[in-house]
Amino acid sequence: MQGGKSLADNTTIDNQSGESKYAIDAAVKTLQVLFSFRHVPHSFSIAEVERRVGFSKNQVFRCLKSLEEFGVVRVDTAGKYRLTPLIRQIAYVGEQDAPLEEVAAPIMERLQQITGETVNLCSLVDEQTVIIARRHSNHGVRLTVQLGQRSTLHAGANPKAILAFLPMETQEKVISMLPMLRKYTDRTASDPDAFRRELAEIRMRGFSISDEDFELGARGVGAPIFGEDGRVIGGISAGGPTSRVGPDQLMGYGSLTVASARRISRLLGSIED
Repeated sequence: MQGGKSLADNTTIDNQSGESKYAIDAAVKTLQVLFSFRHVPHSFSIAEVERRVGFSKNQVFRCLKSLEEFGVVRVDTAGKYRLTPLIRQIAYVGEQDAPLEEVAAPIMERLQQITGETVNLCSLVDEQTVIIARRHSNHGVRLTVQLGQRSTLHAGANPKAILAFLPMETQEKVISMLPMLRKYTDRTASDPDAFRRELAEIRMRGFSISDEDFELGARGVGAPIFGEDGRVIGGISAGGPTSRVGPDQLMGYGSLTVASARRISRLLGSIED
């Protein structure tokens, strides 16, 4: 390993957060069951909830009975569970339009502490990324970025992570412009077919890899952040100099960055299907 902290036990950001050890497993599972009702047709049998959340039948039954006891769900005439109006008392007071930088701040701090590297938070603005927050590495040699820095979507960890999850027509628009876009290094994307394959790999993997395609001597990973409507709105990345961040570390950093992005997305109101 070429630097940073050991990632052996850092498979997700939650495993390393100060909060996870206090979480009640049964409560988390009950909330997962509750949120399964956001799917059409919004009423389900125990077996249908079981298939959706992947818990055992006994776990699902206990979760549903707990929610029923509190009055959040009820059993209808068809024998299926559905939400009651009580849920509106929470929905109506939920935070609206939470600021991305404010929501992401503690998660960025934790990601920086775990990786030991520079963490950037980007927002998507007019088909470009804008750096809106950063947490610098404590190392003497580190990546430096400017707040407000704008980048096109064809190079760099955050830009590529965001582009891979934008609509296909937007991706094709950027791909068609590759000959006109700046070639930062010899590794900057220039071949349309190769870049399409890279974007497909990012979608499958969940995070991008920037290996000196934006800046010589720099490696990093990025993951997309989604808003309440499920559309990508930004990204979070972690990276450092190639002298310290080797290719063998990128997968570990990638998993941590994806977990960070998912946590931010959830706090913004987005939840995975």
